[in-house]
This record gives sequence, C-alpha cells and structure tokens, in this order.
Amino acid sequence: MRLKALILTVIIFCSSCATNPEWDGSQKTNFLRACRREAGYEKQDLCTPLAVEIEERIKLGGNKSCLLFAANDIAMAPSPDEQEQARQRFDSC
Repeated sequence: MRLKALILTVIIFCSSCATNPEWDGSQKTNFLRACRREAGYEKQDLCTPLAVEIEERIKLGGNKSCLLFAANDIAMAPSPDEQEQARQRFDSC
C-alpha cells in the first residue's frame, strides 16, 4: 500500500515538480485527493494542514518534491514514531 501511494504521488507531481517551482491549485487539489484516499479515514484530517504547510514552504523556497514525499509519509505512517520521523524529514526539506 505504501508503495502504491508513493507511485501515485510520483505520477501526480513529478512531471510538474521540475518545471514549476510554484504550488498551483490543481497540484494542491491532486495532493489532497491522493492524501485523503491513501491516509484512510482516521488520518484524513492531516491532509489539509499538510497542504497548507507545503504551500507556505514552497513560497519560502522549499523543495516541492521533498515536501510532497515527506507529507505523504506523514499521512501514511502506521505509528506515531514513524509519523514523527516523517515530520522531521518534512521539516528539513
């Protein structure tokens, strides 16, 4: 399942990551859709705040690919420890 989410994220975003450093509405919508689908019911509430953080960090020069992969890991983490590790990766992007 985790591999599926990773592949889905790559397909949705990688083509635009290299060419567009900004975060546009369609990318945010696609992230939210994929995040909510893959995170499951109990973790869906993580997706919207993550999307807001991604947008803010991209505006500050953060790496979009790094942020998207780390955000996906946060939403998909099966344990609090793994979620914290993903959060640390997200914060270092």
